[in-house]
Amino acid sequence: MSPPMGLTVRHDDQVGDALAQMQLGGNGIAVVTDDQGRVVGTVSDGDIRRAALAGMDMATPVADIVGDEPVVVAPGAPDDEVRRLLERCHLPAAAVVDDGRLLGLRHLSDVGGEHPSTIAVILAGGRGQRLRPLTDKVPKPFLTVGRTTIIERLLEQLSSAGITDVYLAVNYKAEVFEQRLGDGQGYGVNLTYLREHKRLDTAGPLSLLPERPQGPVLVMNADQVTALNFSRLVDFHHQQAAAMTVGAFVHEVAIPYGVLRLDGGSVLGIDEKPTLRHQCNAGIYALEPDVVELVPRNTFFGMPSLAEAVLLAGNQVAAFPILEKFIDIGTPEELEAALLYFATGEEM
Repeated sequence: MSPPMGLTVRHDDQVGDALAQMQLGGNGIAVVTDDQGRVVGTVSDGDIRRAALAGMDMATPVADIVGDEPVVVAPGAPDDEVRRLLERCHLPAAAVVDDGRLLGLRHLSDVGGEHPSTIAVILAGGRGQRLRPLTDKVPKPFLTVGRTTIIERLLEQLSSAGITDVYLAVNYKAEVFEQRLGDGQGYGVNLTYLREHKRLDTAGPLSLLPERPQGPVLVMNADQVTALNFSRLVDFHHQQAAAMTVGAFVHEVAIPYGVLRLDGGSVLGIDEKPTLRHQCNAGIYALEPDVVELVPRNTFFGMPSLAEAVLLAGNQVAAFPILEKFIDIGTPEELEAALLYFATGEEM
């Protein structure tokens, strides 16, 4: 048994490096070693995102966020022991460690454990009016950005994340989606169409699902380009034990004036032309099945209203910080930014 690629980081590596290693390895966990290569702990993708929400910089040493309870097992650990650990931590894999040395991984799928299957709902019913005339003949999700269209990239990413049951909510030029995407088999997914006969906003299409979901529902807008592995959001949703999880990205606003810090009528200081950072709704969500049942049938109903309903019911709404590249394509300027990004040779 040899350690998989992208699994280990040194204790003095930066947190951003650890996240990059996890993305390379695809395991959602990194094993932290000391100067002698001995295991001193583990960090998960969720550990890093929770630390980011708390204000931690990506240049912080990994040692600062190593958990008190490393996700490790001994060689030959019984399957049920490994399964209980992974299900309690909501992680897909644990490190196998012997006398401080990393030997490899034990995966949840190898020990008889599994999370309830996740379905995805892609919201593609919008008219893309701000991008006219580009969207006069084709829906916005069929605009080509990089090597492929926005919607085809999303389908491929879902398939790569192991999410293969996908529902596509369509309205404007619905026939274009059906003709070009078919049943989704060409992208590694099973694609079912939810026809909106009137505008239902961002949550209303969930009422068109043919049956109550058995596991989490991943919902996303069809006009975004991101390097996020969607399974990481689902793992985080499980770890937080949330009813609803909202993907968030940072948007910076430069204030062109000096901003006064006040205490009543007294000036405590002046911050000259500060840049404010806000966590904004990325249009990507994970929902528990009970939350879907809060959506009124065939009614114009948005995700902000659904979040309010979840909170009013006394349930948790968690934030998931997207630390990967994320571009929302709603305006000509945002489309230009996406085209420029891919023109430099980058790929997601």
